[in-house]
Amino acid sequence: MLINKPAQLEEFCARLRAANAPVGFDTEFMTERRYFARLCLVQVYAETANGPLEALIDPFDLDLEPLIEIFTDENVVKIVHSGGQDLQIFWAEYGAALRNVFDTQIAAAFLGYGHQVGYADLVRRAVKGPQLSKTHQFTDWAARPLSQAQMEYAIADVLHLTPLYNTLRGELERRGRLSWAQTEFRRAEEKACRVADDTELYRKFNLSGLTRRQLGNLRELAAAREILARDVDKPPSFIVTDLALLQAAKEAPQSVAALRGIRGMPGMPEAQAKIFVTALQRAAQLGPDELPERNFGERPDPQTDNIAVMLGVITQMRALEDDIARPYLAPRDQVTSLAAWWLKRDGSPPPDLAILSDWRREIVGNELLDLLEGRRALALNATPGQPAIQVIEVPQLVGKS
Repeated sequence: MLINKPAQLEEFCARLRAANAPVGFDTEFMTERRYFARLCLVQVYAETANGPLEALIDPFDLDLEPLIEIFTDENVVKIVHSGGQDLQIFWAEYGAALRNVFDTQIAAAFLGYGHQVGYADLVRRAVKGPQLSKTHQFTDWAARPLSQAQMEYAIADVLHLTPLYNTLRGELERRGRLSWAQTEFRRAEEKACRVADDTELYRKFNLSGLTRRQLGNLRELAAAREILARDVDKPPSFIVTDLALLQAAKEAPQSVAALRGIRGMPGMPEAQAKIFVTALQRAAQLGPDELPERNFGERPDPQTDNIAVMLGVITQMRALEDDIARPYLAPRDQVTSLAAWWLKRDGSPPPDLAILSDWRREIVGNELLDLLEGRRALALNATPGQPAIQVIEVPQLVGKS
């Protein structure tokens, strides 16, 4: 059912409201040659006492407010698969913060299906569903009219969300892991509504060899490029490439003519060139205390890697034992941060890391702290049929006789 008229949307949403059932949804969008993703289609599916409700909703000529009211209702479960970008689109385009979201990809990571399992694979493995087609995966969803094949492909992306929800939620409850998954659902919801700090964008560049003054130049240039890209709805690289921006940060030209002398800059419109020159002039006025520190991107102490490897042995053991994808249990950067904290041995409290909070602390976080503080140790086990590596308690000497 293709909905492209307001009355149709009102009626469909009224039926969704009355059904009081979990609502599965997906989106099709276009990001090519744009800064903001363009929402092209919303697929919705719900199983009700009166049969399934399904629709393809065309956002081009519709006010989606009736649908957004349902999506932002915390009493309505929304089912998605790898829904980070879907949530971001509704936040960016409509200011809609979706809550009470159940992401089947996240749920699957707690049940042994691996990290970031694909929708088609999960449908086949978890609910014994059919092999889903990928024929229109890269179709032009902005083109109209949509073909019958496009619409069939699009609706197939939501037909299995409710069975997946029922199966995965039931298994999470049975294994006592629903609260763990819900913690990650909430993190995904919050991440979708997070506004990027333009002044931090420079950190994504290759910063090797740059002085603090050049880092300051790059920080101002990257922020200026991002604002320009948003204003014209084009990717930042459409304004100027990363390489050209890096070179401008190194040379710090103070005039339009000098800026245009940099490779990749000659064809830049004068109005844009002036914005970049102004950014560099602003950077030139920064005092030493206002420049970025060079405390990132440096080679870590080799001991940090060695400690992180030891911690990683435990996290891998617990991930296998509990059938949880390791990247969810203990992301490598968090393990490395924990190792770096311990190596300083300056008496500071443990860092504020996800691995040391919520369900992660329960499964592995406390054990990692015990290892670092000498209460536990890794040992090889020569007993046949038992794990080759084990974590053992270390007797604590109370005093000497």
